[in-house]
Amino acid sequence: MICPDTLLTEAFVKENKDFFEGAKVQKIQQPTRKDLILHLRSNFESKKLYININPQFYHAALMSKENEAKRAIKIPQKPPMFCMLLRKHMEGAKILRINRPEHERIIELFFENYDEIGAKVEECLSIELMGKHSNIVLYNTETNIIIGCAHNIGAEKSKERELAGGLPYIYPPKQEKRELLRTRSDSFKKILKKSQEPLKKAISENFFDITQILAQQICEQLKIDAEIPADSVDENDLLRLFAALHEFFEEKHKYFITSDFERFSPFYSDGAYEYSSANELIDDYFAHHQEKFNIKNLKTSLTAAVQKELKRLKSSFKNLQKLYENEEKAEKYKFKADLIMANLYALQKGQKKADLADFDGSGNIEVELDENLTPIENANKYYARYNKAKKAYKVAFELAEKAENEIRYYEELLFSIELAQNLYELEELENEIKPENSGEKQKKSKETVVEKREINGFSVYIGKNNRQNDYIFSKIAAPDDLWFHALNVPGAHILIKTNGQNPDDSTLLEAAEIAKAFSRAKNSGKVPIIFTKRKYLKKPPAQKGGMVTYRNETEIVVE
Repeated sequence: MICPDTLLTEAFVKENKDFFEGAKVQKIQQPTRKDLILHLRSNFESKKLYININPQFYHAALMSKENEAKRAIKIPQKPPMFCMLLRKHMEGAKILRINRPEHERIIELFFENYDEIGAKVEECLSIELMGKHSNIVLYNTETNIIIGCAHNIGAEKSKERELAGGLPYIYPPKQEKRELLRTRSDSFKKILKKSQEPLKKAISENFFDITQILAQQICEQLKIDAEIPADSVDENDLLRLFAALHEFFEEKHKYFITSDFERFSPFYSDGAYEYSSANELIDDYFAHHQEKFNIKNLKTSLTAAVQKELKRLKSSFKNLQKLYENEEKAEKYKFKADLIMANLYALQKGQKKADLADFDGSGNIEVELDENLTPIENANKYYARYNKAKKAYKVAFELAEKAENEIRYYEELLFSIELAQNLYELEELENEIKPENSGEKQKKSKETVVEKREINGFSVYIGKNNRQNDYIFSKIAAPDDLWFHALNVPGAHILIKTNGQNPDDSTLLEAAEIAKAFSRAKNSGKVPIIFTKRKYLKKPPAQKGGMVTYRNETEIVVE
């Protein structure tokens, strides 16, 4: 993944200058310490300026609704202090101009505000997009004094540039580089011939606005090795490189994002998407990577929560299984009680034990007795132990059965997390797994979306989590529709809408193959898939999620 360079930042500023200048700041939100949203209105149009200063994703873009959803932005109920400061100074203010300091990845928004006595003051929001040093700084342009920062930089972090309220605002230290368009070809060669760094690094370190990535891409166009030391590059190749760099800076160019969204470039590559808008490129590129990051993090978090619960349930189930031994103990207590009752005539109070004949005549059984109890009282004591052990076994059996059902439920959840491909599906699972994390906005449930396919004229629905399975079961399926599931393994619920028709064997087989593909056994050889009509499914009231019981099933083995 790469981040915006000075050229792309400059293109963004020029492209959106007409919108920013004269825009009114209507609303300010700060989802986290590292991102900010300015709601702007200009020329009868509303847009959201999204600013991210996370070192992984630092950028600024006018955000589309689609990409806002990809970023999974959640607004906290209590705004951070920096957000409150910006609201005080910027809400309702008019942006006067937008600027990018030369050769810097900084976007400046100058706006008009009023102080406590009603006098006009000019202030600036400086958006510094500089990797791990990225920041958002608000300062007064007349006094040059900082009003506040997204995060303060003290002397312990930077000896050259401190940033905090009350300190003067200064630009980052100037880089000792040259402007390529003001450099002669012989000077260009001379500078590079003095460097033993790789060619791409030598160019980037000596000339403004050329990143190592850009230098490498231009070298690739010219079939020059950008990795070899600059001082060993042929002089003719250096001249060709000089001409190509000049041509690049002098022409207006478009940008492309590779088909895998791993990088953007001003040069086309196979399958790349072309962008004529710098803003759209920045917005699409970073929203894609933020979504990937959010999906990975949420999957990790949900998986950990489910595995923790599974570990607890499996431990509990193991302990409950040990209590099954109580049934055997219970029968022994009853047997001894029956022996005592059958031999009352031969027993008396005061005995500590007795050898009593077994009912089948195979020998004698030693029975322990309480010498303080009568024979009948000893028998009743064994009967009481029998009843207690029998009851404990029954309770243990019921709890074990419940634990086993819950284990199946959580294993299904674990597989649903693996199946999830987007934030929407993961947020559905999060609301089920961690309902305490669901804010008011999540409680306003969105319409359930279920993947739909067509097989030989039949609609096929794929339920990838419990919410989707419940929706298929209660809202989509008719009594004679066919339900498919991999046998005894976690997997998606598959439904064929029959509409009163009988699907042929090829349709049934294809639906079964989908059931295998969306199951934990997808990489196995032969996998049994069961199917039955919807009317033979039942959702037990005590069962969690989208789990069902079935009958009258047919089995298909899919290879």
